[in-house]
Amino acid sequence: MKTTKNLRIVMLVLLIAAVGCKKGGGGGGTKPNPVVSINSLTQAEGNAGTTAFGFVVKLSSTPSQPVTVTYSTLEGGAKAGDDFAAVTNQAITFQANETEKSIIVNVVADETREGDDDFTVMLTGATNATIQQFTAIGTITNDDLRVTFTNTGYDAPASYPGYTIWWQDEFNTGTLNTSSWTFENGDGCPNVCGWGNNELEYYKPENLFFQDGKMLIEAKKESFGGKNYTSSKILTRDKKVFKFGRIDIRAKLPKGKGIWPAFWLLPQSNVFGGWPRSGEIDLMEMIGHEPGRTYATLHFGPGPGSTQISRNFTLAGGAAFYDEFHVFSIEWKQDQIKWFVDGNLFSTVNKSDLGAANYPFNEDFFFIINLAVGGNWPGSPDANTYFPQWLIVDYIRVYQ
Repeated sequence: MKTTKNLRIVMLVLLIAAVGCKKGGGGGGTKPNPVVSINSLTQAEGNAGTTAFGFVVKLSSTPSQPVTVTYSTLEGGAKAGDDFAAVTNQAITFQANETEKSIIVNVVADETREGDDDFTVMLTGATNATIQQFTAIGTITNDDLRVTFTNTGYDAPASYPGYTIWWQDEFNTGTLNTSSWTFENGDGCPNVCGWGNNELEYYKPENLFFQDGKMLIEAKKESFGGKNYTSSKILTRDKKVFKFGRIDIRAKLPKGKGIWPAFWLLPQSNVFGGWPRSGEIDLMEMIGHEPGRTYATLHFGPGPGSTQISRNFTLAGGAAFYDEFHVFSIEWKQDQIKWFVDGNLFSTVNKSDLGAANYPFNEDFFFIINLAVGGNWPGSPDANTYFPQWLIVDYIRVYQ
């Protein structure tokens, strides 16, 4: 459940003022005022129109005179207008013979896959009664399967002069092609827990699915395997191995602090020794609190940490990579790698740029796609990071 700082302050103010919610005395034989309470509620959103969330308000005893209770709604993960119909300073009245009433909040129902969101119903005052429980949480559980997105955005050419297609995956069969890809599951333990970056997710196959000719990796806030988040990671090790050529990947990226999607390559054989001596090629990385910027990086060096050459590309006009699809590319040749976004060259690294360091990038590499959560670089998700997030991949095409 999400309780904001402002909500806690409001609750404190109301608790301090609670004595003002009681009329009449309890002494001298007078019947004491009833106590008001309200239940929290968890319910599925539904698929069309609105769904009524009925919160039950109860009195501890039959009132001797009418009781009026006022209430309002507050946003949490669920937003007023988008997810539910806001209510401000409404009232319900208990007559002398009533001890139970309902507060109805209408929740917007649709077919969009999303997280379980919540909102708060706050009891803001009462006459002839004392409020014991001021708030109730309404949890809207997701019961939908489809992610909402369009196919708008940049698309790469189908061919390039001097190149022919060597391998491609258009992700349009509805299942992962296991002749090309393998799931890498878990949290990296016991070998390198957190995958060497103190990441917070547990990778599992269930977080990868297909829709409308696209592959989606879903990062969820979910307790599993000792972690608080889950996601997916796939790689082509021992199945599809590359050396040189052009690689195009069309994708729509996620957003939010602590979100870390990546397209990257590692050596099939550690010819020069373990990481980073045999190299790492990061075709695209993005940290979610910089939604309009991606990074291109080479890792190399004698270790134990890596030496890096890293550059970045920023979309113009404040645009973000979750707005629409973009194409992330490298041209990889003997002693040289170039990086592109939507056909725009933004980084070139030559063997000579490594100086006296060994250049390990003329060997065979395999490909990795993953969506990490947390880690040393992006940091942990914060209260504004919405889950789930999706990395949506249209295709990967390799030309040689």
